[in-house]
Amino acid sequence: MAARKAKPKFNLTKAVHPSRPKWPFQVLTPDKATAVKLAKPFAFFGCDRPCTKLTTLLSKRLIEGRTGIGSSMVNVDGFRYINAYIISDPINSSTQRGFSLEISFAPHPFVLGIGVVGEARFHFNLENYFDPEHFDHPTLSMSTSDRTSLGGLPHIGGKDLTHLLRVPVMGPFVRASAFNEDTVARNATVEAYLTT
Repeated sequence: MAARKAKPKFNLTKAVHPSRPKWPFQVLTPDKATAVKLAKPFAFFGCDRPCTKLTTLLSKRLIEGRTGIGSSMVNVDGFRYINAYIISDPINSSTQRGFSLEISFAPHPFVLGIGVVGEARFHFNLENYFDPEHFDHPTLSMSTSDRTSLGGLPHIGGKDLTHLLRVPVMGPFVRASAFNEDTVARNATVEAYLTT
């Protein structure tokens, strides 16, 4: 009989998310062996075109209404862009809400007993956003809303409800946080398509 791979072990740890301090929020905290695996970068082999990788940041789980869950820190060193898809149960009426997604980067991995040092949810790109008329420049949040740019809700019905957040990789470690904007518990997962 072939040996089975050990499943990664995670505990849900209560935390305070800086963008929503009053919301119940939990972070997937890995055991020591899993934390070491997540801190290792993906192996790159000779690519004749851009290298890509599909990885799950947050596995499918039921998220209670008006709460959030954050993934463990994952090493994405070597990739230039992350396309993070949040995939949830469909909404069936115009009174329901969807999920919002937030990405954060850190220069250091998760350490048991300490956590993550230097985790950032906002960025400023001097090349793209510099305005010489202002002395201070606002930062941009790496997050999405459950609403469309016109203020309405996304499509109703279908197999699932999905949107994505595309950002450049700005640190070797990344975390995805999913927030259920509705009052009803629904399933959600976050998958990332990484490209060089």
